[in-house]
Amino acid sequence: MTDTQFTVATIPFEPVRDILKTAMDQLFHVEVTGLESIPESGGAILVCNHTDNLDPMIQGLYSTRRIHFLGKEELFRPDDQILETLAQAPGWSHPVFSPIRLTVEGVLRLYGLYHRSQMETWGGHPIRRAFKGDSAKDAVAYYQEIEDQMLELLKEGHLLSIFPEGTRSETGVMAAFKPMTARLALKAKVPIVPSGIRGAHGFSDVRTFLSGEAFQRGIYYNVGNPIQPSDFPDVEELGEKAAARALTEDLQKQVYALTLHPERRSRGREVPRKTRARQL
Repeated sequence: MTDTQFTVATIPFEPVRDILKTAMDQLFHVEVTGLESIPESGGAILVCNHTDNLDPMIQGLYSTRRIHFLGKEELFRPDDQILETLAQAPGWSHPVFSPIRLTVEGVLRLYGLYHRSQMETWGGHPIRRAFKGDSAKDAVAYYQEIEDQMLELLKEGHLLSIFPEGTRSETGVMAAFKPMTARLALKAKVPIVPSGIRGAHGFSDVRTFLSGEAFQRGIYYNVGNPIQPSDFPDVEELGEKAAARALTEDLQKQVYALTLHPERRSRGREVPRKTRARQL
């Protein structure tokens, strides 16, 4: 899943995780519970509400297992964004600045190559959000390729993190879940682990640090009981779309409960997992 043909030496995840986790515990109030609910091995999907860029970091630092996660392509290509900004600077394209411009561009491209390689080493997989291609057929083919890659990760026994809302909440209020997560779980026949995070909305905003709020607020991450494949709605009875919709509704209720109720940090909210066709 890399766009380079070069081998880049990267830093192993484990020592970096230990250092960052120690720093998080020392600087901020982070409470994480229910980690024992994450299966020790085998393919599984970890889902969570998405409130801030901090969310996947909390998952990765405190999880008992290595996590594979999906991220928008822009996060993997910071060099493109910097170069686009520089290109708008007055005089940047003037011939007199050519030696400087070429040097800066070369350094940024090397940085981008290393950054992408490091993100992939740590379990990141870039995706293009709202990809349309040249036709609807191209878009369908692209998202089918993404789904196939995720299914392969699950079949290989990896833990995959997905934020079913599809993007970060601008308000901190949890949005409706998209059915992709449920569809993947139904196809791969792997457990879904619901989790909820509270207190992280706006945490990455520089104003939160300048005001000192980041060092005062509490961040709570709770992992609930896994939804096992044996508890999934019956695809043969309901059909794939209806089964995915029913499972998505169940999952959304459990994640919502885990974000609101501190007393439920050790277990998810009990909701019916076998949804009848008449309820759809």
